[in-house]
Amino acid sequence: MTKFGSRAAIGGIVTGAIHLRAEKKCQDALFVRKNNPEFAIAAVADGHGSASCPFSDEGAEIAVKIAGEMLETMLADLPAHKDIRLPKLIEAKWKETVREQHAKAGRDFPEKDEPFPYILYGTTLLAAAVAKNFVFALQIGDGNILMIDRDGNARPLLSAEETVGEDTESLCLDNAWVHIRTQIIPHNPDSGTMFLIATDGYAKSFADSSGFLKAGTDFFNLWREEGLTYINENLSDWLRQSSDKGSGDDIAMALLVFEGDAK
Repeated sequence: MTKFGSRAAIGGIVTGAIHLRAEKKCQDALFVRKNNPEFAIAAVADGHGSASCPFSDEGAEIAVKIAGEMLETMLADLPAHKDIRLPKLIEAKWKETVREQHAKAGRDFPEKDEPFPYILYGTTLLAAAVAKNFVFALQIGDGNILMIDRDGNARPLLSAEETVGEDTESLCLDNAWVHIRTQIIPHNPDSGTMFLIATDGYAKSFADSSGFLKAGTDFFNLWREEGLTYINENLSDWLRQSSDKGSGDDIAMALLVFEGDAK
């Protein structure tokens, strides 16, 4: 568990039942920042996992690491750093790192003048950072970010653009940065709030959106009644049950909390 004063973050990740039966790698990835006293950061990603994306698990791992590190840099350099550049920086760094990974693995490159097939590593990305007076969130592709207010009411912050079938926005797209949605939420330091970010395998484990929103409220109530350590100790088991009884998909999820400096 990560905890710094009034800000804290935990996360869990499980391979979906469907992937376990097929002996496929987990396509989800998780990043939780563990050593900064000023803010809490978490990111999740879901590699596409299709036949055209054979290395998407690696693409997801690269995505969460880059997002986490760039968010930390941004927050450490406020107010000089401008978050408006962040989507472009994330896309550029992800694609640069993917090419480096491809070369390091000894995989074939396209012929000269042909574009690099970033789809081989295609992935979504969701991330959030809880600082002293605000929360910053970003998302490309499917998945969910919830805000649960001090009264336990859950609402979505960002959502995927309209999709067609199983298609979703991806870091592998040309000019992917235009699909990265961001949101900054001013935060009252006297309030207590939780943020839940998860790949789409979690929401799909519920019969409808109301069940998913209720899960956000349930986590909030558990935090208040049992503490974050209790959730951290049981989170992987709960995610495993959600996958087994629900979507069967991989699930990566993180919880970030802000209790307020006045508490």
